[in-house]
Amino acid sequence: MSDALNDYARKRDFDATPEPGTSARRRGKKAAGHALRYCIQKHDATRLHYDFRLELEGTLKSWAVPKGPSLDPAARRLAIHVEDHPLDYADFEGHIPEGHYGAGDVIVWDRGVWIPQGDPVAGYRAGRLRFELQGEKLAGQWNLVRTQLPGKQEQWFLIKHRDAAAHPESELSITESRPDSVLSERRLVPREARTQAPRTRRKAAKPKAAALPAQLKPQLATLVDRPPAGDWHYEVKFDGYRLLARLDHGQVQLFTRNGHDWTARLPAQARALSRLPVDEAWLDGEVVVMDENGQPDFQALQNAFEMGRSEAALYYLFDLLHLNGSDLRETPLEQRREALA
Repeated sequence: MSDALNDYARKRDFDATPEPGTSARRRGKKAAGHALRYCIQKHDATRLHYDFRLELEGTLKSWAVPKGPSLDPAARRLAIHVEDHPLDYADFEGHIPEGHYGAGDVIVWDRGVWIPQGDPVAGYRAGRLRFELQGEKLAGQWNLVRTQLPGKQEQWFLIKHRDAAAHPESELSITESRPDSVLSERRLVPREARTQAPRTRRKAAKPKAAALPAQLKPQLATLVDRPPAGDWHYEVKFDGYRLLARLDHGQVQLFTRNGHDWTARLPAQARALSRLPVDEAWLDGEVVVMDENGQPDFQALQNAFEMGRSEAALYYLFDLLHLNGSDLRETPLEQRREALA
């Protein structure tokens, strides 16, 4: 076990918590010069906060940001330096049981790659990191600066650089406008709301005639204490990017779950979709890159986009939302899957 992870291991009982251990094996092999990962986890512990993590020297250097990141360069967000975490923690979502360190729910609020400006190891040790984020929610230049503020743990500031990705907090709060997970589409529900009885299931409606929508948002999962009553279905969760496809008489557009047009980033997949035997459709699925063992490898997916090699990505379809003039969103899932097949 790396000495850097001693504090992480000492604070946790891995027989009781679902968090990854320090000996967890990374999937796939890292090529030289691989993209450095970052993630931000939204953590509903004693107090809701955001854990900002950067891959460096084989671990995730970590800071707890009580208010979360801000796109406003005038908003210096306190970032409390905490123990290093293993690289596998970047994919961790789940519930840490009561009575254990960090008890509460965790989701992956953002993830992507970070590009250091200068030597990142020297910058980290000097207490001044400048870097670019290429994530699903955050982008542009950022700064992490260590302060001289007193405290048991190092106090840093996370500061957005003034660039095209910056926005005044009064115009856009990124944590409020985009609160959900980018990994599983989970949503952290306030604790007091979890004890409420689940809503009665709506009666399934038949397909209804409707024009092809210009935009659609994917259905998001909500964290609850127990599964729904009755018969229910599950599907494999791929470790990739959620992607919706709009087909309109041979014209294809590909959108992320947040509405960004990625058609130009996935030309091979768009061409394949254009050959489907439909006039109009909205499809829902996940883009992944598989490793040599046939398992989704998110690092390889990020590297594929970084190097302009997106033809290696596979688009797994799991839902059909609109087909040839019919809105299928209120029809039973079984019928939508039959139509998709």
